[in-house]
Amino acid sequence: MEIQRRDFLKVVGTAALLGTALGAVSTLSREQSASAISSERVIPVMCGACGAGCGLLFVERNGRRYLVPNLAHPQPGMCGRPASALQMWNHPLRLKRPMKRVGEKFVEVDWDSALNEIAAKLKEIVEKYGPESVVIARHDVHLWFLPLFQYLIGTPNLIGHEGTCHTASTAARGAVLGAGGPPAVDPDYENVTYLILIGRSLDAAMGHIWRLTAARERGVKVVVVDPRAPNIAYGSVEWVPIVPGTDAAFLMGMAYVIIGERLYDESFVKLYTNAPMLIKPDGTPLSGKEVGVEGDYVVWDADAQAPAPLGKAKNPALTLNDEARQRVGGAKTVWELFTERVAKYPPEAAARITGVDAATIVRIAREFATARGVIDDGWYAAKNGNDFDTYRLILILNALVGNIDKRGGLCFQESAGYPSICDLVGPDVVTITGVKLPAPKAKRIDKIKFPLAVSSFDSVYEAILSGDPYPVKALFVVGTGPLQRDARYHMAVEALRKLELVVAIDIFPHDHVDYAHYVLPDLMFLEREEVSTVKWTLHAALQKSHKALDPPPGVEARHAPWILMEIVRRAFPDRAKAVGYDERYADPHKFEEWERQLVREALKKVAERFKLPLEELEKELEEKGFVVLKRKSYGTRPYKTKLATPTGLVEIYSITALRNKLDPLPDYREPLYTKPKAPNEFYLVNGKDNIVSSHFAFTPNAKFLGDRSVWMNPKDAERLGIRDGDLVELESIDTGAKATARVKVTNRVREGVLFIYAFLGGRRSSFITKEFEFLREGVNPQWFATGKIEPVVGSPPTNSTVRVRKL
Repeated sequence: MEIQRRDFLKVVGTAALLGTALGAVSTLSREQSASAISSERVIPVMCGACGAGCGLLFVERNGRRYLVPNLAHPQPGMCGRPASALQMWNHPLRLKRPMKRVGEKFVEVDWDSALNEIAAKLKEIVEKYGPESVVIARHDVHLWFLPLFQYLIGTPNLIGHEGTCHTASTAARGAVLGAGGPPAVDPDYENVTYLILIGRSLDAAMGHIWRLTAARERGVKVVVVDPRAPNIAYGSVEWVPIVPGTDAAFLMGMAYVIIGERLYDESFVKLYTNAPMLIKPDGTPLSGKEVGVEGDYVVWDADAQAPAPLGKAKNPALTLNDEARQRVGGAKTVWELFTERVAKYPPEAAARITGVDAATIVRIAREFATARGVIDDGWYAAKNGNDFDTYRLILILNALVGNIDKRGGLCFQESAGYPSICDLVGPDVVTITGVKLPAPKAKRIDKIKFPLAVSSFDSVYEAILSGDPYPVKALFVVGTGPLQRDARYHMAVEALRKLELVVAIDIFPHDHVDYAHYVLPDLMFLEREEVSTVKWTLHAALQKSHKALDPPPGVEARHAPWILMEIVRRAFPDRAKAVGYDERYADPHKFEEWERQLVREALKKVAERFKLPLEELEKELEEKGFVVLKRKSYGTRPYKTKLATPTGLVEIYSITALRNKLDPLPDYREPLYTKPKAPNEFYLVNGKDNIVSSHFAFTPNAKFLGDRSVWMNPKDAERLGIRDGDLVELESIDTGAKATARVKVTNRVREGVLFIYAFLGGRRSSFITKEFEFLREGVNPQWFATGKIEPVVGSPPTNSTVRVRKL
């Protein structure tokens, strides 16, 4: 579809802004970039503007400071977020000193008073209600350290943002591939032959763009399936505007073509998936003991014409004849069951659901299969409450064409082996230094209801309000914005008001800060050290972000891990001493020494694993900011090493789903919100881009680059008599919530669909000054969300449906 000229000019403007930052290294090779800049200081840092953690260089030259991509890094990055990072450093709204709520106002207090009062209240709550009454809300910042704080308190409840981010895709990776979070598997962008992005706003972030650019120079086709056209849809990319929440039907239509035209990799399907596995009429796997062979799972050996253990037959049958079926009690193969399911979605039927014409579905399926392409397995993508099946289908389609862990395919990341700060070992928690702590007695609150969730914070709000399954009385919010991310905004506000202790640790006043009892200013990423794995590379790699700056004058920020350990020391001194932490480290500078000891213990384990001298590893991290420990080795899993699924294979028929009383086969299911019916009713979808994050929204750059309008297709606007810039009221069809926003008329969004950026608009904090009033413009998509949640997986839809009225 054609992109309007004003949209193109906006992206060109964004590129020009970033080009200023990029110009400093535009002529440098990857090898030269870290050393060839003539400057006073060049410091390797890891971007902390989002969870990706891309490699950057902090440059200070002739009194100027700026960030540029570290092109030697295995995950170089430079999007709009780090381009504005220095605006965060000395931002007028930055949290400057500890604050305490007194009535309806906040007053500044000294650090000792704040920490002593928080510690006393925390101790009181733990003694009265138990440690499980304390919850820690997190994003990825300080993720390595936070489990130590968690287990020193004794709570099971360290719960993240993933419920409205990647819980559904991670649950799918576990069910189909036995893999974990998004970096565990990723397309081999450097070598792709054909790429499909479904609801994935892959732009300048996470280092992918550098690798994908090289692939596109080779002529690789990229297809974006999304109700709105993200920035990557400009240029040589095909945009397929789809009806929201129907991705699974589109994928089923593709599978119909690939199976019907025999475009799949039959050898891979037979040998490396559980497609030949026999399933009884009751839906459970046929076991070996039922037919006199070994193992829990059985196939039909086409050569021997007899049952055989799964994974043992050289020629397992994908389909059975009548005689074979009779001999196995009427069982069917997974392949037969899957093809029956897919048969419901011929391209014409898929087209009626998705709004994508049948010819396009057929063409893309053929192109994908013929090119042995890859479909991105998702990160922050469309959320409709039916996403578990969508991501299972994405992984299955990659398997159908045999493109798992092959060059150019969907590949497993090589592990860097960087250990956790704490591990559950039987009845104990064992720290990186070998100290044993008692494991929490209670179960993590969201896992009770959503066992496959990475996290589902909605459960916390329910427990606060109901006291079920146990009371929640205290909440520590560390580096995340729950009121911008969680799908039941109004319930979350009610829950925050009810808590006895809310401690917000951050650099900016997100909306939840208004409901805190104590607000503590954290260091930003340029002001602290951090060692972590490199996330978005297939190679095993570590990186070290060096301290580049002190906080600006007037900002009395402290490192969040120091804050948390000081609270523990003051509340439970014996527990702090058990891990070697005492009053010596009340000095934040001394704390750095203690923290480095923990990191050194972790690096020792990495050095042992890769048979490297520890000093050599530390030196490379210190000088370069990263180290590549092992290059990607293709063709390992599932070919030489079994997967971590119950069968050890790619599971088309998921045993994990079956055990959790979910459909073991994926299907298209309706999204968890009402479909639009009237002419003034629309899907309201949200997403990200390379200039959007919860913290970036505060920067002055975001005032001009951040789009807080509601996108509407020109045909819809004409039908409703709405012009570009008009003010409209949005009313949730499911909940009745209302808000107003300006309309941007653009054909970057499908007819019948409205689009807004998540995390950008609709800020309500009382800390926002007149200078930053623009933060209040626009809407927060969570205001309109239904609050319904995908069973077992715990992924709520953040998309919704609204009624539009011109004001």
